[in-house]
Amino acid sequence: MPLRLAHSGDFHMEEDRYFGDTARCLEWFVADAIRANVDVFVVNGDLTTYKQTIKERNLWVDTLIQMGNHAPVILVAGNHGKELDGDLHVLARAKAGHPIYLCTEPDMVEIGEAAVAVFPYPRKAEMAGDGHSLGETFARQLDEFNRRFEQRPGSYKLFFGHFGVAGARVSSGQPLVGRCAEYPLDPLRSLKAQYVGLSHVHLRQQLAPRVWYSGSLSRCDYSEVEDKGYHLVTLNSPELRPDLSDLDVEFRVSPTRRMVELHAVYEDGALRLPDNLDLATLKDSRVKVVVTVPNGPDHLLSREQQENLREKLLAANPAELKVKIEHDADLPVESGPIATAHSAEEKLRAYWTMKGVPPVDRQERLLTKLAEVEKAVLSA
Repeated sequence: MPLRLAHSGDFHMEEDRYFGDTARCLEWFVADAIRANVDVFVVNGDLTTYKQTIKERNLWVDTLIQMGNHAPVILVAGNHGKELDGDLHVLARAKAGHPIYLCTEPDMVEIGEAAVAVFPYPRKAEMAGDGHSLGETFARQLDEFNRRFEQRPGSYKLFFGHFGVAGARVSSGQPLVGRCAEYPLDPLRSLKAQYVGLSHVHLRQQLAPRVWYSGSLSRCDYSEVEDKGYHLVTLNSPELRPDLSDLDVEFRVSPTRRMVELHAVYEDGALRLPDNLDLATLKDSRVKVVVTVPNGPDHLLSREQQENLREKLLAANPAELKVKIEHDADLPVESGPIATAHSAEEKLRAYWTMKGVPPVDRQERLLTKLAEVEKAVLSA
């Protein structure tokens, strides 16, 4: 019988940032994969952005139990948060009808008739050497996976990894260079795996006939304008066929919200939005407006003008609205109120008044943290 699996990664669940949208997409992913009757779930790294909060952890525990009650789950450590330092162990202890396999080191997992090679993001100690030795270690590990695949001639053969690959593109369209652990493509081309599923790069793309980045499940940044989703992978036979007839990769598009970045200009006392802006396109989207303002105390965008801008855009019913004020880079940066402020708290309050962000409750949390830092420094 065919083997069907759901491959997704780079969830970046973050309690204070897009939590509702990310949680909604995660819920959709599980429900959609269950409807497709998958035999395996692959959660391929970066479950959260930072060390898990209680809210993030509880959501992931509930979600993994839901997955595990339907099919086995392979949980791969990524590079965000503390995933390589034990942060995922509490998730792997969740009790479900099927096992949850936690992979923080390169490993081969056997699930029924499937042999699954897993290569998590490398630990810092593994990256301490030069790039050449890192690539050699990677190639040797993949050779070992090939040897173990050959020992399982009647098994479905899969590989999942969380890392960068030379030549991969990010959502802005630029090559992924110098930002992460990056490996060459050739060893992946030589793998005897029927499907090579990668995560870490948020832009879905195919690097070779059997090598894929599934991309992130939801949008994590305003540069990510492409569709998001997960890979529903079907292996029709354990035989690795030259014509790829053993492999079917279906991209299932998630319901993540659109992210729209607008650029406005404030000059001669007037605020100008783009002439071609259709406010109807902002409905249910996460919207960020970047307003460019001439520098100096005589060119400040007033609180009233900011509120008028917000009211105009909120009338379009966006799911979220952020306004960011930027000053011309070729002029002196510090404006009057900030220049005349004395303490760090006064300067922050003046800056927030000018920018209109963040929300008041978050300002107070940041000021409390600032006071703790200042106290620690002074007492040192």
